[in-house]
Amino acid sequence: MGDAPDDRTDAGIDGATRRTVLKATAGTLGVASMGSASAHDWGGTSSTASGDNTGGTHSRTDTLDTSKNAGIVGYHSLGGVGSARTAGRPEDPHYGAVTEIRTHGDYAYVGVFSSDSPTPGRGMAIVDISDFNRAETQAELDNASLSVVSFLRKNNTGVAVMDVKVADDGQFVFLGTQPYTALFTDEAKDPTPTTNNNSETVAPGGVVAVDVSDKGNPETVGLFEVSGTGIHNTFHHRIGGQDYVFAIHDLNDGTEGMYVFEFDRTTGQFTAVNRWTDAGDLAQGDTDTATKYIHDVEVQDDPKTGTPTAYLSYWDLGLQVLDLSNPADITQVGHFGMGSCHFASPAPDLVDGERRCIASQEIPASDTGTGTVHLLDAEGIYADEGITELEELDVWEWQNESMDDVDEIDFQNFTLSPHNSDLAKHVTQDPDTGAVTEEYWVHQAHYHGGVHYLQIDPANGTLTQQGYSRPVYEGVPDDSKMTGLSSVTPNVWGAVQSNGVTFASDINQGVHAIKHDDIPVTGPTPIVDVTRSDDGSAFTGGQTNQVDLSIRFTDEPVLLRDRLPKAWSVVAGDDNETYEAGGARIVEFAATASESDETRTYFAEAPSGAGATGEYTFGPVEFSADGGETWHAVPGTTETNTVVGTSTSLTLGAVAGGGGAFYRYREALAERLGGVLGRED
Repeated sequence: MGDAPDDRTDAGIDGATRRTVLKATAGTLGVASMGSASAHDWGGTSSTASGDNTGGTHSRTDTLDTSKNAGIVGYHSLGGVGSARTAGRPEDPHYGAVTEIRTHGDYAYVGVFSSDSPTPGRGMAIVDISDFNRAETQAELDNASLSVVSFLRKNNTGVAVMDVKVADDGQFVFLGTQPYTALFTDEAKDPTPTTNNNSETVAPGGVVAVDVSDKGNPETVGLFEVSGTGIHNTFHHRIGGQDYVFAIHDLNDGTEGMYVFEFDRTTGQFTAVNRWTDAGDLAQGDTDTATKYIHDVEVQDDPKTGTPTAYLSYWDLGLQVLDLSNPADITQVGHFGMGSCHFASPAPDLVDGERRCIASQEIPASDTGTGTVHLLDAEGIYADEGITELEELDVWEWQNESMDDVDEIDFQNFTLSPHNSDLAKHVTQDPDTGAVTEEYWVHQAHYHGGVHYLQIDPANGTLTQQGYSRPVYEGVPDDSKMTGLSSVTPNVWGAVQSNGVTFASDINQGVHAIKHDDIPVTGPTPIVDVTRSDDGSAFTGGQTNQVDLSIRFTDEPVLLRDRLPKAWSVVAGDDNETYEAGGARIVEFAATASESDETRTYFAEAPSGAGATGEYTFGPVEFSADGGETWHAVPGTTETNTVVGTSTSLTLGAVAGGGGAFYRYREALAERLGGVLGRED
């Protein structure tokens, strides 16, 4: 399908207009809706929208407080610490607004935009989702419950937590904070601040590091202030063993851009290493005096090359795809032109062997459509030098004026726009034949449109809605809702999934857990952390590289595999299987849970000959908890090695008497291999 018409892209909202909207009404908050019948008793549901629609009407009101192919399996109002039944009922709400939600393992982390009495001084909620992660049947889901473990205290009432991102290993959470809290006349401070979290907990505006290793006592350990409007969105990723945080300073005041920080886990210190804009890298001496609004970033190790890759939502400059191999010298490798590019995310793995991603709009007002979600072909980003223009495969929009069943579209203040989403891989198994199918779904938060489920058809390159949920709970007090922009319910900011269950942050209602009928729950996935170490980064042709994979994991035994360039060969190592897949050579191991720490080792021989000179990427390391049906990449486990392609192949005659350098090298290698493999000969 073609590009959306110009009158539906909101290309006309300039930076000054958006800055005015944000300063007046607390940022890019909008309204969303979502709902479905509940198997639990949370105070019932309402048949009409609750709250103020702030200047607009919308069609399909008949779908409010309803669902299609999905149902609510859990809810927590974030009213207090404890279970949903004791501290999370609709009539016991969080007074204020919530923002982004992210999950890692058995916990969800929810940002708090503002908080007033009687629930003051909150910056983030930590929610236990373990019941849902362990569920393997609908009955187990029906008995699952959300529980708030703790709140991170915030004592600066002028600062909002706009974004929450979790470190790869779940030990730290990184917050983006901004001075937008125009929700209450006098937001209340926490009367009992903790020792660890003083009045500068998330103040003023910038990027904040929170140690969440103790879920009951999150501790702020680092802050980097960014003047003006602070940081709107963040993302953490490990590159070459170093922790990096990519932070978006969004508003166009001449200092906007993607800020790159190194993060020190020991000291909590952030060190600025770069600022990237469409004009280039500040670290490389490039400058940019233009004022272009920039919004969000997601990072992954590319599933084909292992290259750390950013998908940067650059508003009216569209989607930018960036090579982050050197965070101080960033290279653009892809682009998709669109207006109001608000959120983008790559598929977590190859879809039918090819790269895919989504990019969506956020629009503040419209009488023609509700904003688009684009399915994009990103296959060419590392095929050639230069910038690849991504191809649009399909585009989805919840409502637009051309649809037969839409009578009227009229909204303001972002009410019906798409917002954040999760592009997830789900594995289904036929109970009769045992055949396994990989499916890719977008869990799309849509403000007052609720949570929508979009399925990717790899064969046809289509993006098709397969259901939605728009919950509204009776009993949520009107004075607990966000009044600075819109107090409608539902009002969904973000949607992420864990074990096939969608966890959605509702600005005015708390946290929903939703289950789509066709997305399976499979029980817990082990939390696996892998550290890679090898001999070095430069090799001559024929030289052997020892790779050690140190594994830390919980729960069930797993399979572990690493990706090598096809030009390299595996010559020895711990018991393994070697095969080719996805354009790479794979070496696969079994790992058990008998010990908390294990190591798997293999030896790879570099290619030789003059034509072998070049850089080669190893990784990412992946693990499987279901016998190899589903593989999960471990972030931060890629390495780039350089080969000087001089041949080192020598005949025995050339090392007369076995006394030459090659003989000694071969003997040393044999001794080394014997030690690793437990051989004595």
